[in-house]
Amino acid sequence: MGSFGSFRPPGRRGRREAGREGAAGRSSDRVAELSARAETAQRTARIMGIVFYVWMTIGSALMLTIGVAKPLGFSSALFLVFYAVYAVILLHSATAGTESREIPPGIRTYSHPLLRLIVGAAGIWLGGMAIEWSGVHTGWPFGGYSYSWILGPHLFGVPITLGFAWIAVVGSSALIAGPVRPSLIGRSSKAVQIGAWTVLIDFVLDPAAASRGFWSWSGSGGFYGVPWSNFVSWFAVGALLSLLLPDRLPSRRTRLLGLRLYQFILLMFGLLALQDGIYGPAGIALAGMVLSEARFRYDTRRTFPGVSRSVRSL
Repeated sequence: MGSFGSFRPPGRRGRREAGREGAAGRSSDRVAELSARAETAQRTARIMGIVFYVWMTIGSALMLTIGVAKPLGFSSALFLVFYAVYAVILLHSATAGTESREIPPGIRTYSHPLLRLIVGAAGIWLGGMAIEWSGVHTGWPFGGYSYSWILGPHLFGVPITLGFAWIAVVGSSALIAGPVRPSLIGRSSKAVQIGAWTVLIDFVLDPAAASRGFWSWSGSGGFYGVPWSNFVSWFAVGALLSLLLPDRLPSRRTRLLGLRLYQFILLMFGLLALQDGIYGPAGIALAGMVLSEARFRYDTRRTFPGVSRSVRSL
């Protein structure tokens, strides 16, 4: 009885300490959960990277030597799908990693980052298909052109894989563009940068692919038969579609993987252009590989305003 009579409920100080201990425990569990998510995303990226690069290596070797046999005609279409899926997985790895690290001011986080990324990628697919439909049927904004059946079945005159191509090119360009500055001007500048990396790929991809019969242009002149309006439009469309992607704070490793993806695409189409005697795009491919490497190395040695020094060393 005496022991019950001496009982006293915990005071404010005790309740505060208990609350802090409970919050610390929940915070620790949350960090562990987010770290597990990030590890899962990185593991998935490794697996998809192997699938993509094996597919690309085999396809490139065939196109550069004996050609792609008719029974393997689906391979080019599937390549674009693998390219897009790998880029999205790398973007997810960057977004998932954001949650488990120190977040500088201005970087938005998301309660459902994967869902947000999928919605953004779907928006790019729809936007890309819509602008391609306009290009095929009206000539605006790229110029007059038409697609062959090499890239798979068509939807209103546009291969359905073209939406994946836009996801892939914009996504890989976004990966090498680095962190977003925490301001409206910074995000706009980032979109312009992504547009520039996107159009750099097109200066190599478009002439090489047209030379191989993936599509054909109705006019003449421009850059190896590709009208200049096409490159201006690629810059604008790439910049605008990139705004659909969530903010990212990619680690150095994720950016490096994105850089290699970007460089290998330039290398593949640069070699195809070189084999076809299209030396301008081949030279741009080499310059783009060097420029993107230099940009990556520069970004890893500096700190953006509002981004902590620890982020630079990730």
